[in-house]
Amino acid sequence: MDPADPGRDVDTRVPAGEDPAARCPYCDRPFRTGRLRDLHVGQVHAEGCSEAEREAYEEADEAELDDLFFYHIKVVVLIGLLFSAFVLGYTVVLSG
Repeated sequence: MDPADPGRDVDTRVPAGEDPAARCPYCDRPFRTGRLRDLHVGQVHAEGCSEAEREAYEEADEAELDDLFFYHIKVVVLIGLLFSAFVLGYTVVLSG
């Protein structure tokens, strides 16, 4: 696989009896969601995509950034809670 072209040579298989939720109109690659297809079209086929596909890519990219931001917030909160529990447990053990 060429590192400059991510995803172009990825072997994808759809299990027998299942239909993918979306397919790329350029390379016919299957995707689990339309948002993943929109991201793929905007990144891999950017030079040939239409204005509507470009807008769908921008919306999917924004949604992806929002999801990633909320994931990072959850991780930071979890780390804070774990650290607080560790400190609390440590003080209980030392005081006892």
